[in-house]
Amino acid sequence: MLEDRSYMQDPLYGSRKSVTVILLVALVVCFIVQSVVFSYSLSGSIFIHRYLLLSGDAIRSGFIWQLITYQFLHGGFLHILFNGIVLFFFGKALETTLSTRNWLQLYFGAGIVGGLFHALGNLVLPLNFAAPVVGASAGVSGLLGAFCYLYGDQTISIFGVLPIRSRAFFILSAVLSTFFILVPAAGPGVAHGAHLGGLLFGYAYGKWLVHYDWKMPEFGNLFRRKPKIFIHKPQSASWSSQKGPAPELPSEEFMSKEVDPILDKISEHGIQSLTERERKILEAARAKMARR
Repeated sequence: MLEDRSYMQDPLYGSRKSVTVILLVALVVCFIVQSVVFSYSLSGSIFIHRYLLLSGDAIRSGFIWQLITYQFLHGGFLHILFNGIVLFFFGKALETTLSTRNWLQLYFGAGIVGGLFHALGNLVLPLNFAAPVVGASAGVSGLLGAFCYLYGDQTISIFGVLPIRSRAFFILSAVLSTFFILVPAAGPGVAHGAHLGGLLFGYAYGKWLVHYDWKMPEFGNLFRRKPKIFIHKPQSASWSSQKGPAPELPSEEFMSKEVDPILDKISEHGIQSLTERERKILEAARAKMARR
């Protein structure tokens, strides 16, 4: 049965190793180690605060590794819980269309840019950016920004209740982050500068990917387990010059000989690496599945 093939299952629940899950495990392990050190080692706590947390002064002093290390530390259980939930849903969603390399570039690039935003903010508005920064929030914001660009018409739910279009949610998030940068709340707060930097980087990264002249497959509902294949939907105008349709083969043979290698290529290099012929074959596969 075609439906029994691995690529016919919902990628959110597939058996393929997930970079999102691997990163989540790494974050949890780091949080446990961090908690133990803070509880039992004064010298270890001082080391973490001085060398691993991100601060504008430290970056200007040459501690540039903090742009990476701060992303693996968190300010408490609720902090890592919230970041982990958002990371899981948007990270898994983007795994269906980005290669592992693109995904990692997006996530850590957003984390680095978010850290630089905070360091720059500390230079321009030192009172608003005085506290050091920890957390995966900038990287997670990058995933969110890319999702909002690539799937701008998709509806997402805030706290699982309030539906909003992805593109509108991006604008709302950017406006709120900017507002709280300029008018910070009293007491310990959120690193809005890092959030904004990561969000803008993610959106820009998504736009850059689209310049490769490919169209995102339809994402569908995050919470629906209905089997489906995520394939490229071509733009008829740009591909009208293709010579003839994909070869007519029986469904099973067509999938194994033509589609499987293309899906492997998408998994390894991302959908933007496909040639026009490969995209046309995927469109033929989509048409075959639609007739079933």
